[in-house]
Amino acid sequence: MSGGRLRRELRIEFTMLTRRALLNVVAGSSLVPRPLRWLIYRACGADVRSPNVFPGLEIAGRPGNLTLGAGTFVNTGCFFELVAPVSIGRDCQLGMRTMVVTSHHETTAAGTSRRPVGLPVRIGDRVWTGARVTILPGVTIADDVVVAAGAVVTADCPEPGVYAGVPARLIRSTAGAR
Repeated sequence: MSGGRLRRELRIEFTMLTRRALLNVVAGSSLVPRPLRWLIYRACGADVRSPNVFPGLEIAGRPGNLTLGAGTFVNTGCFFELVAPVSIGRDCQLGMRTMVVTSHHETTAAGTSRRPVGLPVRIGDRVWTGARVTILPGVTIADDVVVAAGAVVTADCPEPGVYAGVPARLIRSTAGAR
């Protein structure tokens, strides 16, 4: 490896480590007040329109891939993988340790794994997720959806209602309730 390429690689690695430390150690600390945490996320490129992000949020990937709507609440210990865009709407409530994953490993016909591919996740307005919900790559969750604690969302949740289980499925529709 040439000296110029090595310096460039080291600079990129140092930048990523610094950003990761700023986002996950400093902003994720319970010693940092919410308004300052909000400013750090915005300064790192995330489109965060709500200061209601509690300590312990872990971000992996590019912060510019995160959009968080006004009035949304992110509880403690959540994890957002930002290999692809993650869009979370207005007035959502994300329970403790909600996990949003965007990377997907495709396999070849021979059964070997390829490089990861990012698939975007879209969460609509007024969505509530219980504790330890996992949302997998490529999923879209409609407005006014409730996802029960511990559910694993493997496919779209296209209509308002309550989704539960592994994999999550609609257990009660609220489409006509509004």
